Amino acid sequence: MSLIQIQRARDYFKEAEAGALKLDDDARWPVMSALILYAQILDAIEANDYNNFDRRAFVPKYKKLLTLPYAKLKASTAVSS
Repeated sequence: MSLIQIQRARDYFKEAEAGALKLDDDARWPVMSALILYAQILDAIEANDYNNFDRRAFVPKYKKLLTLPYAKLKASTAVSS
């Protein structure tokens, strides 16, 4: 059952990403950063065998910092309206 919920969440993230790319330039990067970081937390939940009671699912600080330039690039590839 957990795998189904993980896939469902990933589907929502993908849908949200499409919407984020349509945002105003000033809002796009922060929203894209949050989407990517939350998706990484989802990866951590999966890596923990869905055990959120005994293990904390988190993204290490260095990985968060490395994600920001990627999010900026991804946000900047959107077509401006």
